[in-house]
Amino acid sequence: MKKSVSCMVFFYLFLFGLFAQDNILLKEKPGAFKITYGTLNGQGPDQYGKSCDYTKAESVAATKNLVSLVDIFRRNPVLKEIKGFDGYCYLNGGRCSTKFGYGLPSTSCFFFETWKMRKGKEVKQTSEPPQWRFEVNMTEKFCSTGFNVTNYSDAYNPTNSAFNGKGMDLATFALRELFLLPGVKEEVCSGIDRYSDNLIIFNPERPAYWVQVTIREVFRLLMDYWKLNPDKIAMGTLMPMLENEFSKFSETERDGFAYLGNPESVSRVGSTKNETPVMRPNSDYWNRNLPRSAIQFMWLEIPKKEEVKRKLEGYLKADDGYYYVYRLLSELDVNTLVPVISR
Repeated sequence: MKKSVSCMVFFYLFLFGLFAQDNILLKEKPGAFKITYGTLNGQGPDQYGKSCDYTKAESVAATKNLVSLVDIFRRNPVLKEIKGFDGYCYLNGGRCSTKFGYGLPSTSCFFFETWKMRKGKEVKQTSEPPQWRFEVNMTEKFCSTGFNVTNYSDAYNPTNSAFNGKGMDLATFALRELFLLPGVKEEVCSGIDRYSDNLIIFNPERPAYWVQVTIREVFRLLMDYWKLNPDKIAMGTLMPMLENEFSKFSETERDGFAYLGNPESVSRVGSTKNETPVMRPNSDYWNRNLPRSAIQFMWLEIPKKEEVKRKLEGYLKADDGYYYVYRLLSELDVNTLVPVISR
């Protein structure tokens, strides 16, 4: 009996040791890196149905610029001497914007196909591997975060005679151009701004990439939208409420900038200055004397150093492949990206 118990204990200890060594990052396994390509053409028409019409020559030139940008990231120790994963960067077109855009938009994503020891075998994570991306030439990144509206494209038997599909579309798109500042602005250095986990790299010699919107303009867009609501009762209820809220602002306040106000109000708009102003992209930011393939604006999601460090340590302890993502971010000198922005 004692012998049987001893065998069982030994067996469970063996299994515990086996599982304790399972699902382990193979951090010293040599890896490879490559670049893959999507279609860099603006990804079809924008929300207004207009196409940016980037030429093949512009697409080729933009691809060359993006490869040079990826080469800067390749100098990072994580991507310079690859160990523990097979990496690749996927270069693809971004959202076209004929109203606020100019430069050819693109999204670049780094994938880390992590190597692990799993059930005694070396396994590479190719399905939904850890990843990190950045966007180029898309100043409208945060549009639609100010007012959550729909164009009621599925409206059936509308009761409001003023409702029409085209008008509703245009009113919806106009409101979706607005957004709330995505965090308190911090100037990291000339040409780099931080908003919470968002880094913006830009040309400081150009006009502002985003501009504030007045209370008068926000209410005009809200009223243009709600007066077309397909439900006559909803329209009849909300329009007087909006008009009442607007009437409480003085003429001076109406011509002043809009900020996030009382969240329980219909408009959610206030005149008191705070850290959440209402914004829209500025079409005057772009230097249109430059080729459209030039890089003039970048967005990167990079938390602050202490948060990057915390996540790096947590993923390392958990043997999670996102360890490599946060190693990349922890060792990335964002100042090396500033010269990429065309002057």
